Amino acid sequence: MNPIYLLWLITALMAVAMAYAINLSRRADNIMNKFFVYLILGMMNSMLIAPVFYFIFILSLLKTIEFSVIIMMLEVLPFLFKFLSDLMQNSGSVKKSFLFYYTIFFVIFDELIMSIDFNLITANSYLHFLFLQPLNAVFQAVSTYWFVFPMAFEMLITSLILKNSLKKLVFIIFAMQSLVMLLMPTAINNSLYARVAVYLSGAIMTGFFIYIFEYLYRKQSLHKTEGKYILQLLGAYTLMMAGVFIWQYSKNVYLISASMIIDMIVYLNGLLRYNFDDKQFFWITARRWSVLYMTMVFTSEFFMGLTFDAQYYGAGTYLISMGLALIGGSIINIISASLYDFIVFFADVALSPWFLIMMGIEMGSLVVFKIRTTKQIENKIRLILMLLAYALYTVIVPSFLIPNNSMIPFIGWTMGIGSGGPVAPLLIIPMVLTYVISGILSLLFGSRQLCSVFCSAPVMYQGTFYDSMKKFNRQTKTSRAITLNNKSGQRLYKTVSLIVYASIGITAVLSFLDSIHITSFYFYGTDPEYMLYLFYFGVVWYIVFITMPLLGSYACINTGYCHWGNFNRFVSRFGFFKLKVRDSDTCLTCKTRDCATACPVGNSSMPGSFIKTGAYKDSRCVGIGDCIEACPHDNIFVYDVRNYLRERLGGEKKKDTSGSKKDKLI
Repeated sequence: MNPIYLLWLITALMAVAMAYAINLSRRADNIMNKFFVYLILGMMNSMLIAPVFYFIFILSLLKTIEFSVIIMMLEVLPFLFKFLSDLMQNSGSVKKSFLFYYTIFFVIFDELIMSIDFNLITANSYLHFLFLQPLNAVFQAVSTYWFVFPMAFEMLITSLILKNSLKKLVFIIFAMQSLVMLLMPTAINNSLYARVAVYLSGAIMTGFFIYIFEYLYRKQSLHKTEGKYILQLLGAYTLMMAGVFIWQYSKNVYLISASMIIDMIVYLNGLLRYNFDDKQFFWITARRWSVLYMTMVFTSEFFMGLTFDAQYYGAGTYLISMGLALIGGSIINIISASLYDFIVFFADVALSPWFLIMMGIEMGSLVVFKIRTTKQIENKIRLILMLLAYALYTVIVPSFLIPNNSMIPFIGWTMGIGSGGPVAPLLIIPMVLTYVISGILSLLFGSRQLCSVFCSAPVMYQGTFYDSMKKFNRQTKTSRAITLNNKSGQRLYKTVSLIVYASIGITAVLSFLDSIHITSFYFYGTDPEYMLYLFYFGVVWYIVFITMPLLGSYACINTGYCHWGNFNRFVSRFGFFKLKVRDSDTCLTCKTRDCATACPVGNSSMPGSFIKTGAYKDSRCVGIGDCIEACPHDNIFVYDVRNYLRERLGGEKKKDTSGSKKDKLI
C-alpha cells in the first residue's frame, strides 16, 4: 500500500475517534463515560507523540513503542485512580468542567501532533525546519491539510452524530463552520486551490449571513447562548479573514493558523458547555447585543471583501494601488500618516468592487425576500429598480465597463458629487450636469429617485432584517431626537449639515486651485475633495450604518450628513412628489396609525396631515413606501409628475381635499 494512502486511512480513523470522544464528552453523565474520554484522548496522544521523538532522537522502533507505552501510562493512570476513587465512594456524577477543558485541549493538541508527525513523514525538510524555527514549524503544521482536513471532518462528523439533539440553527452553524474550515486556502500549496477556496468559503459565509439575517427577522428572538456563540464565531471569522489576507500578501501563516485554533475552541466550547435552550431574549430590544452583532458582521465582511480584492487583483498590487503613506519621522507625521492610511485603507476596501458585490448579494437577497411579501405593485417595481441600480450604477458600470468614470460623475461616483472626486476645469460641466439631472428627477419624482433607488444605501436599509431595525428609532434618546425631528434633532441636523457643506466647499475650492496649479494642497498626494469623499462615504457611512440600534434607521437622511441627499431633498420640496390618501375620512377613524410607526425615516406626523389636507409633503419623506404597505385600509398612494400629467390629460380625477369620498382612477 502506498504510504500516503495509509496516512490518510489513519487520518480518517483519527477523525472518527475524535468525533466519538467529543460526542462522549458532551453526553458524559457518569464516571464511566468520563473515563472513556480520558482513555481515548490519552491513548491517541501517546501514540502521536512517540513518532515525534522517533524522528527527533532517531529512536528504534522498539524504543518508540516503549516510549509510547510509558507516555500512555503517565497520562491515563491519574485518571484511572480518580475513576477508582469515585467508584469506591459511589460518586456517580461529578462536575464536568475539567472534562470539558481536557477534551478541548487534547482534541486540538492531538490534531497538531498528528499534523507534525505526518509532515515529518512526507516532507524531508520539515525536521530541519522544526529544529531551526520550532514556532514557525508548529504554525506551518496547523496551516497544512494534515491539520485542516481532519479537524474539518471531525467537526462535520460530530455535528452529524449530534444532529438529532441539536436545534436546526445550531446544526447549520456547526455545519457551516466545518465547511469553512475545510476550505482554508493554505491547506494545499496550489494557486488554483487557493483561489477556489477563497471565493467558495466566502460564498458559504455570505450564504450563512443571509440565513442568520432572515432567521433573526422571522424569529425576533434568540437563546442567550445562541447570541453569545454567534458573536464569538464572528470574532473568530474576523481574525480568520484577516489572517487569509496576511497570508495572501506575505505567506505568513501565524494569524490564520491561530484563528483556526480559536475557531475550533469556539466550536468545542459551544458544543460541550453551552445549553442552546436557555433563556431567550428579543434582539430588537437588546441594543448592546445588536450593536456588537452589526459591528462583528461588518468587520468579518470587511476582511472577507479584502480577501476577495486581494485574490482578484493580487494582494501586493492591491495594496500598492491604495497609495498608503510611509509611517515614520516626527510624532506628528506618524499620527497623521497613520490616520491617513487608516481612512484610505478602510475606504478603499469598503468601496471596492468585490466588497460591494458581496454586500450586494447579501443585502440584495434580503431585499428579494421583502419583494416576495410586498403587496403594492409600485413598491415591488421600486425595489426591483433599486436592485438594478445598485448592480449597474454602483458596481458593474463604474468598476468594470468605464475605465475613466470620473468624466461621468453621475455614474462613476457613488452617493453624489462635490465629495466624489477632484474639482477640475474639465469636470465642471459633468458635475453641473449631474446636479441638473438629479435635481430634475427630484422635481418630477421626489428625492426617492436617489434615496430609495439610485443610492447604494437603500439596498442596505431595505432588506427584511435591516428594515426591521427601524424599531430602534424610538428606543434611545438620541434615536428619538433624530427620527422624531424634535428641537435637539433639528439642531443636530443643522449642525451636521453645516459642517458637511462647509467642508465640501472648502475642499472644493482647494481642489480647484490645485488643479490650476495655484496651490498644492494634498493629503499625501490625494486630492482634498476626493479625500473628503473617502472619509464621508467610505468610513462615516459605515459607522452610521452599523450603529442603527443607537442612531435609528436611515440616519444618513436624518442626521443630514449626506450632502447629496440633502440637495435632492431640498429640490423635491418644490416638485410634484407627495403622499396622498384616497379618503381623508378613513384616516380620521383609523385607530392604529400604522403609517407613522412603519416609516423608517420617522415621519410620525402623516396621519394629522392626511386628515387636514388629504396629503403629506415633507423633505424627509423619500418615498420608501412602507407606510403604503402598512396602511390597513389601502388608502395611501404616491403622487408625482405621473399623476399630475394624468390629471391634466383627463385620465385621473383630481383629489377632493374636502374629505368627501369620490372614486378615483389611480
